[in-house]
Amino acid sequence: MIANIKGFFNEVSKEMKKVSWPTREQLRESTAVVAVTCVLISLFVWLIDLSMTLIMKNIY
Repeated sequence: MIANIKGFFNEVSKEMKKVSWPTREQLRESTAVVAVTCVLISLFVWLIDLSMTLIMKNIY
């Protein structure tokens, strides 16, 4: 059992050395894209909610 766990962590360590990590600049750019996308989608959903609310108020 202990040998299996040790083997697992050894394999994880080997695989982590193969990972291509992003640079700090790539990470900043990706974060900015995600933040802007979240804001835009939130605004879109808010506008849809607002319009549906107004429509429902006019119906009732």
